[in-house]
Amino acid sequence: MKIFDELENLRREAYVKAILRDDVIGYIGGNIPLDIFYSRRLYAIPVYGIDSEILQFSQGKNLCDLINATVTYAKTDKCPLIHSSKLIVCENFCEIMTREISALNKLNKSVFIYESGQENNLIAQVNNIYGFRKLRDVKELMREINNLIHKLKFYSDLTGLQVYILEYYIKFLELDEQLRVLQEIADSTSFHDEQVNFCPVYVQSGAGIYKQIDEKFSCKNYRIFEDFCSEKNNYNYVFKDCQFYNGEIISYKL
Repeated sequence: MKIFDELENLRREAYVKAILRDDVIGYIGGNIPLDIFYSRRLYAIPVYGIDSEILQFSQGKNLCDLINATVTYAKTDKCPLIHSSKLIVCENFCEIMTREISALNKLNKSVFIYESGQENNLIAQVNNIYGFRKLRDVKELMREINNLIHKLKFYSDLTGLQVYILEYYIKFLELDEQLRVLQEIADSTSFHDEQVNFCPVYVQSGAGIYKQIDEKFSCKNYRIFEDFCSEKNNYNYVFKDCQFYNGEIISYKL
């Protein structure tokens, strides 16, 4: 479907959109309460690095690609998404990522390290930086979006590549647009009553490596599951120089 090619362009389009706005909030992690941002009509976007090209500018040592690319983008100010974010909210899923992102405070970049149960502190920080904004009830909209993503991931005829492109790149759209795109894809896709059979592929983050995974599993129906750094430690693939988890080594690729 043509729409999947268009989805992969959303991150580049977000560069321009972010530069033109003053309500950008960046986040890193999979368990951050995004409803806090969406309900305040902030432009919430993932800002972790996924490109290998930036690593030529890296001065970091013993950092996995995910951390190295993210921090290098921030320190060199080569990412419009990070540059435009008044606040970066980073989930405390990895002590090294937490250490490196926290250090950005020295670069006059506001950082909030999020852990479960800190919602009130996060709200206070958001209000402090972006001001008190008129709230919008987004619970039902987010529920519709999550239900559609679940249905497309587990019950549709989409390929593993299409599902991951959808899951990752749709995050660069605002909520109403996310729902519109998901409905358009759902209207053009066949569904099954029972969950489709697929091979699960567990990774810390798939954004920088999903094309490599697709090459490895091109003859199989698969689905990518990412959980950044999970205590379960059940990853099929981990990044080079990851100091905590086991799995087949995979690195960002030019």
